[in-house]
Amino acid sequence: MKIGSPRELFAGEARVAMTPESALQLQKLGYDCLIETGAGLAAGFTDDAYRAAGVTVVATAAALWD
Repeated sequence: MKIGSPRELFAGEARVAMTPESALQLQKLGYDCLIETGAGLAAGFTDDAYRAAGVTVVATAAALWD
């Protein structure tokens, strides 16, 4: 199963549904994790941090849903 996290749409919102650490735990349970590029920036998580955790970073929300 795949779990995806899009970027927050509301201005000034810093929440992100998946952190690199939570993605590691989800992957241990057998899930594939994807995140929209820039989704974690306001919360302090870079795309590279997600990549290092094995998360697939996609360019758009549409790509995430595909």
